[in-house]
Amino acid sequence: MTSTRARRLHSSPWQGVLYVTGGGAELLSEILATEGASRTVLEASVPYSERSLTELLGGSPDQACSATTARAMAMTAFQRARTLGASQPFGFASTASLATDRAKRGSHRVHIAIQTADSTLQSRFELTGSRTAQEAELVEIAWRAINQGLGLEATLGSPLQTVTATAAWRELVLGNFVKTVTGEHDGKLLFPGSFNPLHDGHQNMMVVAETKLGLSGAFELSIENPDKPLLDYFEIRERLAQFRHPVWLTRLSTFTQKAQNFPNATFIVGVDTLIRIADAKYYGGVSERDKQVAQMIDQGTRFLVFGRTIDDAYRSIADFDLPQGLLQLCEEVTEQEFRLDISSTDLRPGRTFSPF
Repeated sequence: MTSTRARRLHSSPWQGVLYVTGGGAELLSEILATEGASRTVLEASVPYSERSLTELLGGSPDQACSATTARAMAMTAFQRARTLGASQPFGFASTASLATDRAKRGSHRVHIAIQTADSTLQSRFELTGSRTAQEAELVEIAWRAINQGLGLEATLGSPLQTVTATAAWRELVLGNFVKTVTGEHDGKLLFPGSFNPLHDGHQNMMVVAETKLGLSGAFELSIENPDKPLLDYFEIRERLAQFRHPVWLTRLSTFTQKAQNFPNATFIVGVDTLIRIADAKYYGGVSERDKQVAQMIDQGTRFLVFGRTIDDAYRSIADFDLPQGLLQLCEEVTEQEFRLDISSTDLRPGRTFSPF
């Protein structure tokens, strides 16, 4: 089998990883069956089951067939391509809900995403007809996206929405530096989080912290979290757009890294976060945890800790057995000073793993 469009891809300098689920096997077959595939395809797989997709992404997605999930898959593929040594890496992903013999929630559709160092690209299409017809349409849509996203061929219309990285975002994703700031800030009072989404609780905590400590605060948004794909450029743009305060955009996934890069800083945290900082399993054992807490002490790190509702009860520092070294870094905001029972998770759409 040979394919003109696949030969064009294989003749380009692009090298990538492809993940498809819910349909798209015909696309992989066409790409892999055309001579030269080994020059382009570093890896390809079909994470079809819930468990497989969850392991790929480092957690269960809110919805399997969605733009967010397709972009996360594409970013995972891009990171994998870089790990495998691609000189000009790309990640391709598609997630589809096609006609089957089972009842489905929502329309038959496909979400496609492409990740490169410079851009995140996404597309959504409704599909009609039989399963065979939908598979054929998916392949055609995917090729239009690949041609446009990788600049292989002029494409009529614009099937892809694109966010192009700023120079700073690109360098963060490539790992060439670890922090940049929007606005001006001295890095002495920081509120780390994913802010997906930012809500009134976050905003009010910042006001309380600034008033209590007499410092000017900034939020800190890390594009990297342990065992998860990096935030793509759509996510970075959308999350940054929420803030009125300065924001440090970083690639600092642990508080040890944050402490090293922001010496003498106070970090605003909920008590639930403080519990995770104290949990030895994240360090590989008690000894390594205590060593890293000692490093935070040496860096002049402080934590301003807010109570949280956990298991339907308000919890504060006193409710937990925390290591003494960590406790000495903490100052607490009392329930009387601040309490607002709200979370970003509650504000996101209901988490459902929709069938493909």
